Amino acid sequence: MDDRSEPSGTSTTVMSNSPPAYQQPFIERGLAEAEKYYDTPRSYYEGSTVVPFSTRTNEAMAGIDARARAGSPLVTNAQNLTADTMAGNFLNASSNPYLSNAMDAATRPMREAFQQDVMPSIDAAFSSAGRYGSGLQANAQNRAADTYLQNVGDMTSRMAFSNYGDERGRQIAAANAAPTMSELDYLGLERLGQLGAVDEAFAGSELQEDIDRYNFAQEEGRVRLGEFLPQVTGGQFSQQTTAKPLYNNDAATYLGYGATGANILGGLFGGGQNSAYQGMKGLFP
Repeated sequence: MDDRSEPSGTSTTVMSNSPPAYQQPFIERGLAEAEKYYDTPRSYYEGSTVVPFSTRTNEAMAGIDARARAGSPLVTNAQNLTADTMAGNFLNASSNPYLSNAMDAATRPMREAFQQDVMPSIDAAFSSAGRYGSGLQANAQNRAADTYLQNVGDMTSRMAFSNYGDERGRQIAAANAAPTMSELDYLGLERLGQLGAVDEAFAGSELQEDIDRYNFAQEEGRVRLGEFLPQVTGGQFSQQTTAKPLYNNDAATYLGYGATGANILGGLFGGGQNSAYQGMKGLFP
């Protein structure tokens, strides 16, 4: 039997970092372009990146500034009225220009009844009795006048008391409103503070623009280098495989097959490999 060794089809993979030949021209061209890109400095936007305030915004802020500094006359009047009410300046009925008119209107029916009905009735009664101008007539008139004045006094007193109670309620409400009125003193200052915050934010934007421009100039070369180096050092190239033959001893293989077959045939004919041999001789004389 021939025991020469022949190559079989099994292979192993060998890694290579070298690009295949067909890629080489493209790689060289890409590296040349990367070098040109690296040699060309990047530029920063020349204009301002901060949007300026519009004309309307400037006008609005100027108006707010003027009002904040001058204050509001409405606020001043409200504070003065609150202070006068708290001081009780309106508790006196005479301080109410409408109260006396209201009292006159309320007592007018009583006055008219007294003048047009009560007194004429007294005069007529004493005249028909022949006692007109007597002391009894005078007493009757005095009693009627006292009643009239008492009724008017009672009504005006009730109205004055009601006015006093209402004003006391307003006085308490003014005291409760005093803290709010006091806060109005700072309203203009708050508006000025808000305008100042707007100015500071705009100034901060301008400062940040200068910082960004400075940082760009400081980092520009390093950024270009960082973009260039991966082009010349990185990237995965294709893998190449090289087939290396593995040598086998065909004679030994065939002998192995023969031994296995002999065992199988021995089992068929009984008696192991020797019986298999005898059986094979019978099959193949």
